[in-house]
Amino acid sequence: MSKADVVQRPAAALPHQFQTGALAAGPKTPANVSNVTIAKITSTTSATTSSTTTTSKPILISDLITSNNAAGSKRQRNEDHKSDRTKIRATRMDFAKIMDPPIVSFYGSTPIPLPSRFGHLKRRLVAGRETVLKASWDRLLAALRDEIAHIESHGTELIPMIDFSDIDDSSKVQPWSASLKRHGIGVIRGVVPSEAARSWVEETKTYLEANELELKPPPAQDPTCFDFFWTPAQVRSRAHPNVLRAQRFAMTLWKDTKDEFVATRYPITYADRIRIESAASDGNITVNGSRVAASPQDSLIAAAAATSSEEIAQVDNGSLERWEQDGYGRAGLYSSIFEGDWESYDEWDASGRVNATPDLYNGQGACSMLRLFQGIIALTEIEPGMIKILPSPKLSTVYFLLRPFFSPKEKAPEGGHSSEKWAAYLEPSNWALDKEQSTIIHGAVAGHAQRVTSSFHPHLELKRSLVAPPTLPEGSYIIWHPDIAYQFSNTNYSTNARPTTSSGEPAATTSMLVYAPAAPLTQQNALYLARQRKAFLRGHPGPDFDSTGTGLGSEAPHTGRLTEKDIREVGGEEGLQAMGLAPWNLGKSIAMTTDPKNASPLSSSSSSSDPKDKNSTNKKDDEEESSPADGSLTPKTHAEVEVLKLANQILFPDRFDFYMPTRAPSRAASRATSPVPSRDREMDRDKGVKDSN
Repeated sequence: MSKADVVQRPAAALPHQFQTGALAAGPKTPANVSNVTIAKITSTTSATTSSTTTTSKPILISDLITSNNAAGSKRQRNEDHKSDRTKIRATRMDFAKIMDPPIVSFYGSTPIPLPSRFGHLKRRLVAGRETVLKASWDRLLAALRDEIAHIESHGTELIPMIDFSDIDDSSKVQPWSASLKRHGIGVIRGVVPSEAARSWVEETKTYLEANELELKPPPAQDPTCFDFFWTPAQVRSRAHPNVLRAQRFAMTLWKDTKDEFVATRYPITYADRIRIESAASDGNITVNGSRVAASPQDSLIAAAAATSSEEIAQVDNGSLERWEQDGYGRAGLYSSIFEGDWESYDEWDASGRVNATPDLYNGQGACSMLRLFQGIIALTEIEPGMIKILPSPKLSTVYFLLRPFFSPKEKAPEGGHSSEKWAAYLEPSNWALDKEQSTIIHGAVAGHAQRVTSSFHPHLELKRSLVAPPTLPEGSYIIWHPDIAYQFSNTNYSTNARPTTSSGEPAATTSMLVYAPAAPLTQQNALYLARQRKAFLRGHPGPDFDSTGTGLGSEAPHTGRLTEKDIREVGGEEGLQAMGLAPWNLGKSIAMTTDPKNASPLSSSSSSSDPKDKNSTNKKDDEEESSPADGSLTPKTHAEVEVLKLANQILFPDRFDFYMPTRAPSRAASRATSPVPSRDREMDRDKGVKDSN
């Protein structure tokens, strides 16, 4: 097996109190890793295709996780009650592990073919546009060559930074926002006060130490990403007013979408996971003070990842959906790219994303909510190398979307990327549009995020284009465009450069990052928020992460789990609204204009949206509009009013009357119905029916 067959991410250890997922086996040489991992692939494939294959003994959580602390007595008392539940969860997890396709099938040196319908899909997209697509590809490669050189020469300078205290200072916001829009990434320092960040980290450690973690261990190739959703650090950071304000500030930088039902001034919570990284003194990973022995297969994957030379980065919000009509094609988001006019593609226009479906295949962790920024909140200091991002929101996206339609005339040379042969390999003249489109879409697999790799996407030159932010203080908020490729790496935390204790032994240093994407309020997001609210109240995983029956477990029985009261104490009314726990107040009553040309609401004395009195009257029309007493925002546009009314009705149907919104024609709708063929015409084309137009 090639070293390129695994995700590049060496394993790291976690704090000894609550570490999970270990390299149970000792260090493996690259040769050993290669040989044994091939065996894994063979057995995995057999497990899914043959009923005679002998499978390994199921991995029981009760066998992996033990504890000698005070929680042990509690588990003993509940042992009989939990026995059956534990066995069921363990069986689900073992089954999910067997059914999970091997990494090599996704991101090896040779892409795998997809079902035949993807060949039809690709042919539909290029039919009649072969010449313009080849010309646009040549222009793209020339522009991308300059882009990569620009990124390499400037490095971390391309990542703009601003202090949270300066986000109202236009003289500082203007250059920051300009750089953010150009390179797709930005940092807001000091969003979470240092004292609060340190307090949350300690509170979360205590929370994890005090509870039995009947949760699925993290994957071997990413051993620091944990399926916890309601730890104190996560709940408090999502509700903090500074975080919500930073998200509002960032999302309003997107292109104005008055004719779409999206309210960027109203950020809502998306319950994602948490990253906990540490350099422990012995390099082993444990849970509740006891070592966890992961399966030999996991150990080999992690060891292989540590020696991999392949660069692999991830793009969230779907993969195959970006090419499919029922995914992002519904609103024609990428239509100009597939029409050979990628220069007119506007990566900061959200109108084509509002009604897109990024999770057609219901994969675990596949996000079904519209997120305008991916983001992480650093509750501890971030060192260079922990995360790397490709600062090219437009060209990199255009490239991985068009890549599946083209192939090189001459194969990639061996001997490194600095040779003249490599430069010749990347030249536009060496690439041609495939006459017969295959079913391959590089780096895209149903139910998984999009991957870009140095093998599949050579022109991105990931070794040169992935940029790491500099050292960032605790409380920093890093955000990036939803189409940008990024990579988390633990390399920085598995070196010998560690703090030492008074005895001279390496100390166990902890890093804690909370995933915190910026999501606006929309109708679809409100529907998801209703499901997520139920998960929070019950202590269950976020809806996107446990929809496939993978048995992530529950935090419901955990001691110290935060409640609605804690959210109110941290974020007040706005914090509750972001979690769908309180309705939005429309403030002064607003009546909508039906004129599509005028997207702004008109003040009137129509019925109030206050759930306590649906028929109450309002102040005089000439009174100055002000924010409600609870401090929440008053809507200013037609879209905001429509979205707030819809969200209130969805989340609190017993308190608000049914509401049918009025929609004005959108840019996305007109774009989708104009240049892109309808579904019926596409089906006719597949059947050989001549288009009368």
